[in-house]
Amino acid sequence: MGIDDEIRERFKGRADKLAEEVSSLAGQVADKAAGPLFKFMRNHKPILSMPTVTVVALAEDVKEVLGDPARFTAGLYGPKMEAITGPFILGVDDTPLYHHDHAAMDRAVRREDMPLLGDAMLGYCRELVSEAGNEVDVVTDLADPALVRSIDDYVGTPGPDAQTLARWARDVFWELFINVNNLAETRERALADAAEWRVHLDGLIDARKAALKGGEDVPDDVLTRLLRFQDEGEPNFFDISIRHNILGNITGWIPTVSNCMARAVNVLLDREDELAGAQAAARDANRELVGQYVWEALRFSPQNFALLRLVESDQVIAAGTDRETEVKAGSTIYAATLSAMHDERAIDSPEEFRVDRPWSDYMLFGHGLHTCYGQQIVRNQLPAMMTALLEGRTITRAEGKAGKLKWDGPFPSGLSVRFEGD
Repeated sequence: MGIDDEIRERFKGRADKLAEEVSSLAGQVADKAAGPLFKFMRNHKPILSMPTVTVVALAEDVKEVLGDPARFTAGLYGPKMEAITGPFILGVDDTPLYHHDHAAMDRAVRREDMPLLGDAMLGYCRELVSEAGNEVDVVTDLADPALVRSIDDYVGTPGPDAQTLARWARDVFWELFINVNNLAETRERALADAAEWRVHLDGLIDARKAALKGGEDVPDDVLTRLLRFQDEGEPNFFDISIRHNILGNITGWIPTVSNCMARAVNVLLDREDELAGAQAAARDANRELVGQYVWEALRFSPQNFALLRLVESDQVIAAGTDRETEVKAGSTIYAATLSAMHDERAIDSPEEFRVDRPWSDYMLFGHGLHTCYGQQIVRNQLPAMMTALLEGRTITRAEGKAGKLKWDGPFPSGLSVRFEGD
């Protein structure tokens, strides 16, 4: 090995770590800069086309890209998901496998369960808020432990401990959906976590199958329902398929809800009138209105400013308009959902904070075939979580650094609030 090779090998890990930290910081800066940048694009260059990347900023064009998976595919996600666990519906396009697995999961994660998930989340979070005293971290003391408990109870696949399950989910999410630069350390950490997680899930699946075979009483959770589909003759739904779909769903569940909770609270803390309105709604037990405050807060600070799609063959975006643009096969499209939610052509008074907007104004969880599979879970659990935080004493930011939104890579890792008064 030559001296150059030795230097590269010695500093490879440090360089990857530095690149990861720089990427994370750049992402946080981009989070703040994205709004003004997209406003400029909407007014002057609504489709920004470069040799290998195209960014679309208007709501109409974002919907065209996300709503046509035959032309603009999820192919960027599929190979990463295959490496993590195998095919999962968010990385599979409009194929028989997609529709088969989606239908099976819909039978297990039932629509009629959604309000019950919200009610259970309200109970979990009320307990956690009660235990917190005069100050609570909305990520580590509230969102994360409540979400882990929800997965334990509803899905039936607890982690070795709460912290490990949350870490697995975040690391895998980071690799699948955020690591656009394919940083080696991010990928290797996710692959290592996924290997541990797969073994853990295989053990839980085997144990539950044995319990079912032995006639034991088992909970009517998602895992039990999926395994019973096998007994009912569900075609091509093997243990490994169950593992794929459970791992994929939890990967999206914990990071998404925790991230959204922290962001929404952070936005409301900066808006005195809106925070007061949200607290009044919570005290009136009006979870629907609390939800409107949450979605509107997230419109200003969504967990993703754009979703990526792969152009499989030469295509045209916005055909027949003065912004018609050709995009080449193999290029990547950034469908700027943040921009779409502030597009004056599609959204009434987009710069105003309003809680009377229709759900169709929001693209917080995507659009089209690959809309976040867990959207209905989030829409029930997040308002419940926020209600538990806001229904009691008035909240303010905690003093010092604790009251500032902290980050671990691309994820909020802490934000403390104080409860004022008795």
